Amino acid sequence: MKVTIETLAAIYNIGMAIVWADGDLKPESVVPLEKFYGGINGFTNEAMQKVLDCVKNNENLTMERSVELVKSLDVDVKLKLVNVYADIVRADEQISEKKMVLFNGTRNLCGLPEPATPLVDNPDDVIAPTFLAAKTNGLAYPFQSKAENWQELDADIAEHIGANRTEIVRYTAPLNTLSKQLGLVGCHLVFLVDREGYQKEDIGDNMTGTLLYGSGAEIKGNIVFALESDSGYKLMGFTSAALIENAYIEINAAVGELLRLE
Repeated sequence: MKVTIETLAAIYNIGMAIVWADGDLKPESVVPLEKFYGGINGFTNEAMQKVLDCVKNNENLTMERSVELVKSLDVDVKLKLVNVYADIVRADEQISEKKMVLFNGTRNLCGLPEPATPLVDNPDDVIAPTFLAAKTNGLAYPFQSKAENWQELDADIAEHIGANRTEIVRYTAPLNTLSKQLGLVGCHLVFLVDREGYQKEDIGDNMTGTLLYGSGAEIKGNIVFALESDSGYKLMGFTSAALIENAYIEINAAVGELLRLE
């Protein structure tokens, strides 16, 4: 396997993010990473130190950059890597839901294949791309979309909120906090609104959206929560049942329990 020190550091970055997903560093969780590097032909202790130095000192090696590097790996390397990350999840005596969520998110963002041995402890966690709508009356509901490009997805989401076109709200302070609480890697939480909602008099204030916008401006009409990649700003649905469930819980807590599932 011939890859750069930076790419090996990116692999380590993402692996350790999964290790720390539940906030508890267990030595056995790091063993799969140690075996991975130890199994590289000719890989020395000096090379491993260069990897660790890159992780520590390379300011450009953000998690977003790490995802880009891992995503660009050859298929054969990805086949090895997904099993390393899966083994990190399996290292716990009881599989951590947070590690499972981050593992599935990593697979989605990095384009990793299925592991050789499925993580059967939670076979129902992987779902079709799913979005979470929140109405002005506080009712929330998930819906799936098979849209393959932005135009189709925009039209699909616009239909759910009664809009002609949508606009994406991203990187507000409350949304950034939620992204951190959800342990998102390589992506962030956003919500979509009616682009022309402020011009309409027949739709009400969406208090959930207004609170998460966080600047005192009023968000009008129904909204839809989604994920967006940090690199390329690709809009995505949730592909983990546990993650969208956690997202609903954290969003609802952030807005004072204004939401209820339809």
